[in-house]
Amino acid sequence: MLSSTIVQKFGGSSVADAEKFRLCAQHALAARRRGQRVVIVVSAMGDATDDLIELAEKAMPQPDRRELDQLLATGEQVSIAMMALTLKGLGVPAISLTGQQAAIRTDNVHGRASIQSIDSARLNTLLDAGQVAVVAGFQGVSPSGDVTTLGRGGSDTTAVALAATLGGACEIYKDVDGVYTADPRLVPAAKRLPRVRYDEMLEAAALGSQVLHPRAVEMAKRFGVPVRVVHSHLHDPEDLAGGTWIVGETDPMEARAVANVVLKKNVGRISLRGVNNIAGVQARVFGPLAERSLPIDDIIQEDDGPGTINLTWTMDKKDLLEAAPIVQNVAGAVRAQSLRIDGVEVGSGLVTLSAVGAGMRTTPGVAAKMFEALAQEGIRVENITTSEIRISCVLAESDGARAAKCVHAAFGLG
Repeated sequence: MLSSTIVQKFGGSSVADAEKFRLCAQHALAARRRGQRVVIVVSAMGDATDDLIELAEKAMPQPDRRELDQLLATGEQVSIAMMALTLKGLGVPAISLTGQQAAIRTDNVHGRASIQSIDSARLNTLLDAGQVAVVAGFQGVSPSGDVTTLGRGGSDTTAVALAATLGGACEIYKDVDGVYTADPRLVPAAKRLPRVRYDEMLEAAALGSQVLHPRAVEMAKRFGVPVRVVHSHLHDPEDLAGGTWIVGETDPMEARAVANVVLKKNVGRISLRGVNNIAGVQARVFGPLAERSLPIDDIIQEDDGPGTINLTWTMDKKDLLEAAPIVQNVAGAVRAQSLRIDGVEVGSGLVTLSAVGAGMRTTPGVAAKMFEALAQEGIRVENITTSEIRISCVLAESDGARAAKCVHAAFGLG
């Protein structure tokens, strides 16, 4: 899947120190030897983003989002300068560019901005002149000229967006050597998958696999960008066969009933009990959360008697602190209109275990096999949600690792 333009993205752990910058630079040198135009996208060094967030929280517990974006964007600026300096020290012409300098235009949502467009004129000029363009991941510029950030994992999205704009392929370099059938730290029997379909990867990413950002996979699928996940330091830069390729439905391979098992930790849950099921009540509940750009994972609606329902949804535990008072305000407003809401329940200490595979569309008995495996381990299921190619169960946090191992074994993925 060699392309005339390659975008190489390196995460924070891959560029944690000067020696790791030099190791990453070898991949750019190998691509140049193959005659490719090279764009490098980098994240902030090591734990720099976490350190900056901690610093901001010392000023105020919930930092202003605009100012936090200003602060967090500096982490990537250090990385792009270091990478450009490293390449120049190796005799490679390179130039560092912030998101604004690379003309990455976003909306106005601070902290979770979406890329709207990229003007590739400057990048193409630099690449055609033989320069390696080193672009800051995770950031862009809003219509009002403010710095914005794309949220956690946003550098993946930056890299895929640049590859789509420039008509190239994308390599995501991480501290893992590809996509596995499960997290090998939890399931030692997990094995690397040489190829994964876009749809399977999108489901796994959205469910918390942490290999790729969901928005990056979605963009890759939309624009047909070839994406390879590969180890940044243990992989031979000249080897084009290693890692995992993310491919389209047209790729000639048999769809597996279950391709991988994903365990998402730090899951929170909110439930509204005994809600009058009138037209528009769901919009009243979820509209204010959407206005704050708070992402929702799975939603379950169930009958709670004549004319009433229970609404339950899961989300990242870190978002509960912001979401809970919003939901309480909504409940108060509904009650003020003499409508019924029996109670609001907010909880954590949960995980979501998911089995993902494109072959579920045509393979019967997948759900039964998963539930039987959990039953044999005595694991209680709190909630169940499904899509065309995945089955997800909410479980107690203490059961997570054991559940991942037994479901992984049940489908013979080891």
